[in-house]
Amino acid sequence: MKPIIYPYQYNAVKKHIFHLLNTYHSVNDLKMIKNIQEETKFLIKDYLKDAGDTLDAQIDTLMDIKLSKSQCEKVLDHLKEYVIPFTEPTQKQIEKTFRKVKKLRVPSISDGQYRESTFIGWNEISSQRKYILYYDMNDTLQGFYGDLSPQTVKGFCNICNTESDVSLFLNKSKTGSDGRYTKKGDYICRDSEKCNQQISDISRFHQFINKIF
Repeated sequence: MKPIIYPYQYNAVKKHIFHLLNTYHSVNDLKMIKNIQEETKFLIKDYLKDAGDTLDAQIDTLMDIKLSKSQCEKVLDHLKEYVIPFTEPTQKQIEKTFRKVKKLRVPSISDGQYRESTFIGWNEISSQRKYILYYDMNDTLQGFYGDLSPQTVKGFCNICNTESDVSLFLNKSKTGSDGRYTKKGDYICRDSEKCNQQISDISRFHQFINKIF
């Protein structure tokens, strides 16, 4: 089984599947149900078009108005096998990415986290920093870090666009030829692992990167 979708695309499919399940439980309009069924079917087939017709049986399961949560989870477990995991970087690659950081501490990251991640992020409590690793459009490892407020509030994350426990992240960047620095940032999920599970549109991640530099 060849991996063909990225974690954020899997999350988008997951969101639509559970939206369909909720529709079955809350909507009586058969025309509306049919429309959402077709929308869900189209999204899955579009993201997983390289899988051919091997997913037809899974998709048919979702089209049953008696669909249960456990059936949804079985389908999603099957689709997870098609996810392209975050390529695990070597210690040297990470150190090179953050070459200006002295005594860089990189936590242990599980295989499951790599499979579910659009980016890899961790908090360093001692320095009140958050570090983020990601691959750019050329599949080159990139990274940045910034100050992370110790305060957590309920709000919308500027990476995953989901209401979550967020903290203010500020990145220091040079503003001009005079050498002065300014801090740019916004509120993002304090828990990067949870944030990754909620990303369904990668463009917002890139918008956040452009905003802080």
